[in-house]
Amino acid sequence: MNGAPVSLMLLDTYGLVYRAFFALPMLTTTKGVPINAAYGFTMMLSKLIADEKPTHVIAAFDKGLPQARVAMYKEYKAQRETMPDDLRSQFALVRRILGVYRIPAMEIEGEEADDVIATLARQAASEGRRAEVVTGDLDLLQIVDEYTTVLTTRRGITDLGRYDPAAVRERFDLEPSQLPDYRGLKGDPSDNLPGIPGVGEKTAIKLIKAAGSLDALLADPKLAGTPKLEALIREHGETARICRDVSIVSRDLPLAVPWEEARYTPPSPEELYVLYRDLEFKTLLARLSVPKDDATLFPLDDAERVEGKYRSFAAAVDPPEFALLAGLLREAAARETSALALHGSEIGVSDSEASGFSFPLAALAQAETGAAFGALWDDGSHLTAHDWKSLHAALRAHGRAAGSAPHDDTMVAAHLLNPSRSYANLDDVAAEYLDKRLGDETAAYADAAGRLRGVLRERLALREQLSLYEDVELPLVEILARMEASGIAVDPAALDELSHEVDASSARLQAEIYEAAGGDFNIGSPQQLGTVLFERLGLPNGGRTKTGWATGIEVLQPLAREHAIVAKVLEYREVTKLKNTYIDVIPKLLASDGRLHTAFNQTSTATGRLSSTNPNLQNIPVRTELGRRVRRAFVAGPGRVLLAADYSQIELRIMAHISGDAAMRAAFVRGDDIHDVTARGIFGIVESEKATANQRRIAKSVNFGLLYGMSDFGLAQRLAIERIEARAMTEAYFARFSGVRGWIESNLEFGREHGYVVTVLGRRRYFPDLRARNHAMRSAAEREATNAPMQGSAADLMKLAMVRVDRALREFDATMLLQIHDELIFEVASASVDAVAAIVKREMERAFELSVPLEATLKTGRTWYDVEPLSMDAIDV
Repeated sequence: MNGAPVSLMLLDTYGLVYRAFFALPMLTTTKGVPINAAYGFTMMLSKLIADEKPTHVIAAFDKGLPQARVAMYKEYKAQRETMPDDLRSQFALVRRILGVYRIPAMEIEGEEADDVIATLARQAASEGRRAEVVTGDLDLLQIVDEYTTVLTTRRGITDLGRYDPAAVRERFDLEPSQLPDYRGLKGDPSDNLPGIPGVGEKTAIKLIKAAGSLDALLADPKLAGTPKLEALIREHGETARICRDVSIVSRDLPLAVPWEEARYTPPSPEELYVLYRDLEFKTLLARLSVPKDDATLFPLDDAERVEGKYRSFAAAVDPPEFALLAGLLREAAARETSALALHGSEIGVSDSEASGFSFPLAALAQAETGAAFGALWDDGSHLTAHDWKSLHAALRAHGRAAGSAPHDDTMVAAHLLNPSRSYANLDDVAAEYLDKRLGDETAAYADAAGRLRGVLRERLALREQLSLYEDVELPLVEILARMEASGIAVDPAALDELSHEVDASSARLQAEIYEAAGGDFNIGSPQQLGTVLFERLGLPNGGRTKTGWATGIEVLQPLAREHAIVAKVLEYREVTKLKNTYIDVIPKLLASDGRLHTAFNQTSTATGRLSSTNPNLQNIPVRTELGRRVRRAFVAGPGRVLLAADYSQIELRIMAHISGDAAMRAAFVRGDDIHDVTARGIFGIVESEKATANQRRIAKSVNFGLLYGMSDFGLAQRLAIERIEARAMTEAYFARFSGVRGWIESNLEFGREHGYVVTVLGRRRYFPDLRARNHAMRSAAEREATNAPMQGSAADLMKLAMVRVDRALREFDATMLLQIHDELIFEVASASVDAVAAIVKREMERAFELSVPLEATLKTGRTWYDVEPLSMDAIDV
């Protein structure tokens, strides 16, 4: 294989960066950022690639303390000094450099880079490919063979020694495979391996050659040749065996060479220019031509960044590093306030402005570090976090129990101030409220969260939203985290049965649509569907879009009443959506506990409503039997039942409250059917007669349509009636509930004057387009501004109810599982259902005092589909 091209270059990244740091004098950017290790590594990398011309390159990293080796020898590397802070900060730069060079980084938690490299080299050899390892020490010489060569740094950053099998034999007079035995005998001070006292390099080689192996020597110490050495072998042989075992690299880690990803493609001069310019690698930059449009295509990032004195433990692999980290965590726990931020797989901690440190989540597996973090995490009363719930989920995945709710969550606070943005990224909050950017340092994220704490609280106080923040949104963060952790049990068999039924329905509908269309086509293609409906069949159309005929629900729904093929298309869409979104997907999302752990989003809607993802449980259709049957798969655990609590007509009740309409308030106080009351008003029904089912249906559409700011035209479309008839209904409605019209007008006037409208708890939603000159934009804003106080207030009351119910149920065997619009789902011990139901009903109905009664209806059953009304007559509420 000698002379064959190098297929795979494997970089021992930590060792090379460490070597570069101590080989070069301290270099910093004009802003004081240390760069000597990053610069030296880049010089080394560019020369290696130029000289060796590898076809593939991979950078291996140590990740965490090597668990298996520490288990064999607890003092492994325990003597090492802590990493210099100026070196810590440069590993983020090194990863950026690798990114520009398109070199993938590979690492496995609890394993060292040596093991990653040995495994990848073995895989390359099994495919007949040469591997070349570049490292800062000699530990990997044991893997040298006809396929694997090792280059080791000797002096500086470019002087390398090359080892093939012959070179290893020349250097040690041993075979590569014998080097762990050799290391076991002589020890290795750099890794705190003692070996056998008095046995140095020459004696170790002599002993291995005499016995053939360490095992043979331990089996027969007389092979040592002298009484003195024999006595040492008998006394310290077990230590030598342990040192040897610790030194053997693993070659069978669960990873594979990503050949396509690792194929080396040189970065463009433009990419290198930006990298070298930003890191101020002046010598390397001078080798490149300045891009002609540098000022526009590659502008310097002059935005001020969040900066401070930061420490990174991302590259921590030695026990002293974890001891230092534990000490910093204990100091942060003792502070009056501290801030946390999750960034990728790392956590940043800051206990004072312009300072902080960061570490990988996996470091929590170390006993001392985990215990120190627990002291910080378990009491959230002094903590600020950004997106505490995501941090909680990440920590839960690493075996960390839930802490208490944080004192502040900067994501939630920022969203309250500007509900049009989710602020999932801390960068967005820092840019908007600190006028600063965040760089690569995870500790800077925690620092930014700490700085934002006071800024956001001050603004919330000015807007009189601190109570909403402290009493509703912050407690809800912890509740949602627990709901996500609990999940809900799912019966896969029920979904499998439904899947087969949906397949049959889809096939039947497809055949019927093809027959009505006069031939096959792709029903899911808007272009093909439009051609069939509006060209071949000549149905009334809704106009063309850039890509073809419009075939949205707003176009097809009116046609479905008169054209069977359109009704079947809509039905086909529903069954296929149910199958592809829920029926076939939910089983794949179940955790090992058989439960579905959906994610609740607290800052994703401008109205304040919660949403859910993976999957979105808010959108399971409930108006069709098929959609409702999806809920049959959601079940209670053994000995338990589901309890569903639903607010009745909450948005209409809120309308009655905030509008002050006497007739609407009186109807709710009397307990009348509000839709029947509305039907009587718009149809002029006398007291002695009852509204028909159709009249009530129309009244319900009018109630909710006007609630959402629907125009006469929109109401006419929804009810399939003439616009003049819809206008007459609207006028009759406002004649019956005159206070509603007055409130709508005053609410819009308030919105035009202040730029926002408010909910009953003070949540704001901003509508700058209320002053727009464009009629369409202004009308759309008016519709949304009319509905926002109702929908937002409903969201506020539901959240407040969740907080109150959660607090009241702490001593009961009951778990809040889901929140779906105006409904809460609990899993309750069967024996406790009456007591829990009474508490839930009481807390929901008393969550906030409206001028009309709040009403919660409760149902219970083994599945979400099969819940039946629970009689509250005999239950003390």
